[in-house]
Amino acid sequence: MENYRLSTRISSADREYLVQTANDPDGSKICTTIFADGVPLDSIEDPLTPNIQDADLRELVKNTHRERQDEIRHLFARFEEVKNSEDTEQLDSFGQALAYRQMFSEAEVLLRRAVELEPDNNEALSNLGQILMSQQRFADAAEVLAKCAELKPKFADYHNSLGEALLGLGSCKRAVIEFDEAIALNLYYGDAYYNKAIAFILNAITREDFQLFSEYNQKTMDLLERAAVIAPDYQTQTFAVARKLLEEGELKAAYDKLLEIREAKKRKRNSDLARTYLKYLVASDRIDEKSLTQRIRTLKDEISRNPHYPDLHYELAIAYTLLGRFIHNKAITEYQEALRLNPSFVRAQQNLKLAENELRGFDNLIKAVTR
Repeated sequence: MENYRLSTRISSADREYLVQTANDPDGSKICTTIFADGVPLDSIEDPLTPNIQDADLRELVKNTHRERQDEIRHLFARFEEVKNSEDTEQLDSFGQALAYRQMFSEAEVLLRRAVELEPDNNEALSNLGQILMSQQRFADAAEVLAKCAELKPKFADYHNSLGEALLGLGSCKRAVIEFDEAIALNLYYGDAYYNKAIAFILNAITREDFQLFSEYNQKTMDLLERAAVIAPDYQTQTFAVARKLLEEGELKAAYDKLLEIREAKKRKRNSDLARTYLKYLVASDRIDEKSLTQRIRTLKDEISRNPHYPDLHYELAIAYTLLGRFIHNKAITEYQEALRLNPSFVRAQQNLKLAENELRGFDNLIKAVTR
């Protein structure tokens, strides 16, 4: 099998992106990787049909590459349109979509504008905080996420995120306070148990707080076990290595491994979200059934392992709503084709009008649930 590779550079106002598409040598997939300043930001894989002919493969690589280029260029065009908007919902939604594609510089511009226009918008603040966290700007993130927790003190996610930012600053005691608050609000919050264990380990390394250090041996392994039971995604091969390092007293190495697992879990979730959420928000005319059904399968799989996570059920509901809209739009296309073939087809005319009215309702629903 031939190996085909295409590369294109695309520039925004202040950054240059490299889009590179190639087929895998083993013939199983086509992979597009997006780089910024030489650093890989995102990788998108599409499976290949077994035994595909070289001519078809070459054309498929070319078409896939063109589609990825179009998506990035569309993002830049939409960014220029949206960045001066006064619609905070639009700024927040598109900023989040850019973040899913790891385009943090542009995402931050939009979310900071949303927060300037509406300083108490907790959702925009939370999304901005996550972007800052992704760039390891922990002091800025802690400031933003502290306001989130103040605005919505009953949101466990905000306390957990604030705890992660504080942990990034080395403030183990303050981080544990936030993780405890998240657990008090949601006893089945696996991420909070996991983060609390990491905080105990970091404190054992830095010796910031004597009380936490005295509880290290008693609580750390138990917290990790609880996290793994509630959120089985943590139970990777690296997790077993980290536990062994802890047992051997290699705290810094164990801490690094556990952070690696946490960040990989976040990247996977963002990658899953990007394939549907981004396509609907910025290019709804190109949304495809394949990506939506894959997203639904992924979410159902996550829910089977984490049934107590309300945000996963919420995201699955949105995915079903998007799929419903997509299928309904396909029905409209078929009514239109029926009328093209037979303009006097009365029932098709009536059903088309009803379906178009229903589609407007779908669009209003989607605008509400994805804001």
